[in-house]
Amino acid sequence: MNITRKLNATSTYQFLKKLRPPWWKGGIRESTLFLVVYTAYSLTQDALPDRELLAFHNTYNVIDFETRLKIFWELNIQSWFLRNDVMVQLVNALYTLLFFPVLIIFGIWAYKNHRQQYLIARNAIFISAVIAFPIFAFYPMAPPRLLSNLGFVDTLATYMNLKTSSMPTHLVNQYAAMPSLHMAWTLLVGIAIIRIAKTWWLKLAGILLSLFMLVTIVATANHFILDAVAGSVIAGLSYGLASLFAKLIKHRKKAMQQGENLP
Repeated sequence: MNITRKLNATSTYQFLKKLRPPWWKGGIRESTLFLVVYTAYSLTQDALPDRELLAFHNTYNVIDFETRLKIFWELNIQSWFLRNDVMVQLVNALYTLLFFPVLIIFGIWAYKNHRQQYLIARNAIFISAVIAFPIFAFYPMAPPRLLSNLGFVDTLATYMNLKTSSMPTHLVNQYAAMPSLHMAWTLLVGIAIIRIAKTWWLKLAGILLSLFMLVTIVATANHFILDAVAGSVIAGLSYGLASLFAKLIKHRKKAMQQGENLP
């Protein structure tokens, strides 16, 4: 009788273990960390008084700077997409699908199968947040979609009757255009995919991910080109720091193991 109970208990445990895989606790921890990061992001909108005026002032400064650099192409790029409803709907869909859905899918896949590269990408995202959030707080900047007077169109609102963000207004910083975290985070994921991938098509997907994001953030009037440049620079710096941190941790563990093996 006892043997039967033990067998039933073991079978039940194995069944529950399949329903609750060993990485579930880590998944909850990682999700909690990202929620903390997003909460910190939402708090950046209340950092400065009269931030709306400052945000538009900063936006026009960026436009002037791009004009001097002869890269103020955003209106022409969006105008090209506005000629065709199908193209507009495509960039609208990509703007949404290439961000949070890709981040979530990559996070689950990499956490389960490529933990080292996942940790580097995750740490890089956190480092980029540490760099970007103070900029959002003290250098607010309005996105192009709010400049209808210059001819920009908020394509998500106009063609899909959607707000740019599906989150409540009080949880979203509307003046966080510079730098573009859409660009930074998809670039970090793309780099990680390229590092992980064994097949050419997956490496190509990693390359195209950030290129498509660059096109969509400009075509939907959510970011300027310089926002994307700044996001890319922050992504590169963050990934370098995260990789260095990973190497230091690995070196420290190796040194500790060697110390334990000494007589």
